Amino acid sequence: MKAEYLMRRAFYSFLAFMVSLTLTFVLLHLMPGDYLHSILPYLAEKNPDAARMFREQFGLNRSISEQYLLYVVNVVRGNWGYSFLYGLPVLAVIEEKLRWTLVILFPSTVLSILIGMAVGAYSGWRNGSKTDLSVLNFMIFVGAVPSYWWAMLLILIFGFHLNLFPLGGYASIEALDVGVRISDVLRHAALPVTALTISSVPGTYYLMRNSTLQTTGEEYVLTARSKGLREMEILRHHALKNAMLPMVTVIALELAQMIMGSVFVETIFSWPGLGLLTFEALRVRDLPLLQGIFLMDTLMVIFANIAADLSYPLIDPRVKVGENV
Repeated sequence: MKAEYLMRRAFYSFLAFMVSLTLTFVLLHLMPGDYLHSILPYLAEKNPDAARMFREQFGLNRSISEQYLLYVVNVVRGNWGYSFLYGLPVLAVIEEKLRWTLVILFPSTVLSILIGMAVGAYSGWRNGSKTDLSVLNFMIFVGAVPSYWWAMLLILIFGFHLNLFPLGGYASIEALDVGVRISDVLRHAALPVTALTISSVPGTYYLMRNSTLQTTGEEYVLTARSKGLREMEILRHHALKNAMLPMVTVIALELAQMIMGSVFVETIFSWPGLGLLTFEALRVRDLPLLQGIFLMDTLMVIFANIAADLSYPLIDPRVKVGENV
């Protein structure tokens, strides 16, 4: 049954991948404008021969259907095309920017998950109390504020007025002489990590709070209380483990979304990751690069869903992989 389940998941994942690939291709090609008119307007208007050679080199002179078929064949072969802007293979560009995205996205995602789960579990366990209502209202406020607003606020307070952290970038100007230092990079990453953590906590908090609320009336909780166990002990050893199950998918998806980074936060802080890369690619209509970024994100989400399904039995032995397939 497990092998059959994995085969079905692989088949449906492949269908989802192809649908996502097709939609991404169509939507990106429906965008107004193109690379030549965005970056090289003089070449596009004054030198038609050079513009024609550019389109022929990248296959832009072919019909949409031919471009789509060629793109699918190349993706299957592992060739994701060449970036118009960088003149390099798309995978090479994404790999370079991915390293910088992980520097701020990995710690912010881990921190937001840990904080959201801890606060959400405590708030849900104290449902209806003043503490719960206060935390809930605060999280509603935090979640209602866009991430780029938090980024600008942190820059204004800690970067401009207090001058505790750099305003942007990933290294100081001294890096030109002494090279890039880890301590310097971490100092530049502090504000982006904080902004992403603040904006990501409410989502995890809401789900963990609701999941904890569902466990408060379970029989094993009532039994534990009848034995005279302390509330925090019941929460840690009984309720929390069962409340964790719905969180697995959310955690897996949040980890998968690290690949995209944050377009707004990375752009505001001039952080050279996938978020800023996506903004630049959109600005100049670099279609191969945009397709590669969205393709990578699709693959990460698909693998995260499969990993979440397979991890359910590790948290709750009552769940069997593929039993409902």
